[in-house]
Amino acid sequence: MTYRHYIESFKEWLQVINLSETSSERMPRQLQEFFDWSEARNINSIDQVTRQHVNVFFDYIKYERKSKHTGNLLRPQTLNSYIRCLKLFAHYLEETQQGNLPVSLMYEKGVAYIRQILTIEEVQQLYQATTEDYYGIRERAILSVYYGCGLRSSEGIALNLDDVMLDQQAIYVRKGKGYKERYVPFVERQKEDFEIYLKHSRPKLIRDESEKAFFIGHMGKRITYNTLLRTLKRLQQKTENEPLKQKVIGLHALRHSIATHLMQRGMKFDYISQFLGHTLLSTTQIYTHLAHELEHHT
Repeated sequence: MTYRHYIESFKEWLQVINLSETSSERMPRQLQEFFDWSEARNINSIDQVTRQHVNVFFDYIKYERKSKHTGNLLRPQTLNSYIRCLKLFAHYLEETQQGNLPVSLMYEKGVAYIRQILTIEEVQQLYQATTEDYYGIRERAILSVYYGCGLRSSEGIALNLDDVMLDQQAIYVRKGKGYKERYVPFVERQKEDFEIYLKHSRPKLIRDESEKAFFIGHMGKRITYNTLLRTLKRLQQKTENEPLKQKVIGLHALRHSIATHLMQRGMKFDYISQFLGHTLLSTTQIYTHLAHELEHHT
């Protein structure tokens, strides 16, 4: 049996567990690279793959594989994305009872997390870069969902009108990562941003009154990841803060930032873990490191 049939089903599974759009596109390509490497060595089925094979493949990625863009060896962050891909594929195989992939790789150290974190002042500067027109009002609501509520990119995109409960000051995340649902509280400032967006911005953007999506894109339908990312990049470049303009950030940076700021303020691990929708406290504990790093870079 060839590996080809795994690619599309793995991609669909990644989308089902609510991985980001970019990860759902990148990981099948990385998996294909592993399959091509295996077939070149006459390893033609998952049953033939051993732990040693996985380790040798990763050694190839780490010590021989060059970036197509720079011609240099891959960065630790990119290497870690390959490890995560293989571990998720192993989990997919187990969950769908299609076999076993023995993966015991350890994540690379030295990933520059600090560039993905914003200070409280930098977040305020993003808010200040918004305008007073209906697009600017939407920008504030986007910041309040992704920073104020710490949602993952896919969670914010999936929000429906009924999921933003203004009276209870909570967002209902219907399908978070790993199929998990949760309620995320928000404060008065975010409530105001949401109310103004619903009153003055969304009605200008909507084309079909039956549309249930909370965030509306330029075509009158549910907003896309690319529109959200362009919005954040535009706000970043509108600030007068040159170091902020140089930071490599995406929507995940807003989520990382609020978690780090809550950690700095002394909020307990388990509260932050519930807020973010983490399954394991160990996932949340990375923000202790980020908070410490941020304090030494401000």
